[in-house]
Amino acid sequence: MTSPLPLPWFEERVRELEGLYDAFQSTAAPFVAGAACRPGCADCCTNVGEIYTTTLEGLRISLAIDAISVFEAPVLRRRIAENREQKKRSLLLLCPLLDPEKHCRIYAVRPFTCRRLYSVEPCGQKGPVVHRDLWALAEEFTRAVQALDPLGYSGHVSYILALFDDPLFTENYMAQKPLPKALERLVRDYDLLAHAQAI
Repeated sequence: MTSPLPLPWFEERVRELEGLYDAFQSTAAPFVAGAACRPGCADCCTNVGEIYTTTLEGLRISLAIDAISVFEAPVLRRRIAENREQKKRSLLLLCPLLDPEKHCRIYAVRPFTCRRLYSVEPCGQKGPVVHRDLWALAEEFTRAVQALDPLGYSGHVSYILALFDDPLFTENYMAQKPLPKALERLVRDYDLLAHAQAI
């Protein structure tokens, strides 16, 4: 599926989104100065359970996938579809946006959930070690990211990307109209959080 062309409202919100990302990175800098995270680690891309994203971020990711080479984009979309099916049976999955070397294929537009998670120690089996104050700060920023997308949803990345495979959803979202009743099953099937309820 080819993503729709972005509209002025989308471009404006992406600028605001980048502002939130930058503000979080600046505020979090003292906490993560000694982070153990390194390229290719990918523990947080596998063992955290949800690769959470918003519809605003999902549309941005979809556009980034379309901009990848015509040979790579279909492979990536196939992996996303496979991840969507696997997610119904398993909580812990490798993020479908990783390449074979466990590097993120869409790193420049990765969602906030990927930007907020750091570990001050190597993860291993115990998972990430995050400062409590940083976690609380990240929760505030998560709500701010959701507030940029008031008619949108949050959920696992392959579920959010699936929304844009539905022309009716895409048409309504791009027009910034509320979700029609005919699509409420998608929200239930994918267990998505409606931002209107969260903010």
